[in-house]
Amino acid sequence: MRARLGINNCFAVKRWPRPGDWAQIVAEELGLDVVEVSLDLVEDLDWPAGRQRAADQVRSALSRHALQAETVFTGLAAYSLNLLMHPDGDRRRAAVEWYLSVVDLAGRVGARGAGGHVGAMSAPDWADPARRAERWSGLRQSLAELGAAARAADLDYLLVENLACHREPSTMDGLESLLTDGDAAHAPVRLCLDVGHQCVPGTTGAERDPYAWLERFGGRLAEVQLQQSDGVADRHWPFTAERNQAGRIDPGRVLDTLAAAGAQDVLLVLEVIPAFEQDDAQVLADLRASAGLWQAALTERGMR
Repeated sequence: MRARLGINNCFAVKRWPRPGDWAQIVAEELGLDVVEVSLDLVEDLDWPAGRQRAADQVRSALSRHALQAETVFTGLAAYSLNLLMHPDGDRRRAAVEWYLSVVDLAGRVGARGAGGHVGAMSAPDWADPARRAERWSGLRQSLAELGAAARAADLDYLLVENLACHREPSTMDGLESLLTDGDAAHAPVRLCLDVGHQCVPGTTGAERDPYAWLERFGGRLAEVQLQQSDGVADRHWPFTAERNQAGRIDPGRVLDTLAAAGAQDVLLVLEVIPAFEQDDAQVLADLRASAGLWQAALTERGMR
C-alpha cells in the first residue's frame, strides 16, 4: 500500500489566512507536500472573478512551496448549514449553485476532488419518514448534478464525508447509498472517511468503531481524515503525547487496517482544528508533533 500524507489548512483560519503563510507552514514547518484547501479560507467563492483571484493566489503559493492541492473541502462555516437537505426548496437550489462554485474552484486550483459536508436534515424533516426519504432522494439527485459538473471540470471525484450527527450522512449503510462509480458523464462520488466521527448519538457496535469503518471502506475510499478522538465527541485533537493517551486513533493500527482492507493508494489528511484562543506557537508545535507521528508510522511500514 502507498499512502500520501497531507493536511487540511483549516488550522490557519483566523491565524494565517494568506495562502503564502499557510503554504509556508505546511511545507517548511511540517515537511508535507499535500494540502487540502478549506473553504473557510476562501472569501471570494460566490463570483467568478473572485474565484479566479482566489485560485491564482492559492496556485501561486502552492507552486512557490512545491505543494499539491489534492482536494478542496467544506469548512466549519459550511458545516453550520443544511445545504443540499435544507427544508426549503429554494435554499436547496442555492446550495447546489454554491457547490457548483466549489467544483469550479477545485478545477481552477488543480485539485483532484472537492466536497465534504453535503447536507443535514432539519429535525422536523428527520422525524417525518416521508420527508426524510424525500430529502435523501433529493440529496442523491443533487450529487448526480454535481457529479456531472465535476466531470466537466476534470475532477476525479466528488467527496462525501461521514459526519457525527444522525440527521446527516453518518452511518455505514447511509454513506454506502450515496457512493457511485461514476460514468462517462459523471465523476464518482467517493467517501472521505473521518476517523473521529464515529460518535453519532444512538449508534452502537461497528458504527462507533473507526477501525470497522476502515475495514469496510478501506479498499475504495478517496481519503481518510485524521484527528485524535476519544469516541465520545468530535474532538479534532492533534496527535500529541497528551491527546494520544486519551484518544483511540493509533497511526500504526490505522495503516495496518487499511492495508488489510485492500487499500492501494490512500490520501491521509490531518484535520486538526485548534481553539481560536490557543497560543499560536503551541498550535504549530501540536501540528509538528502530529505530522511527525504519522510520518514515522508511514516510514516504519515503508509506505511513504
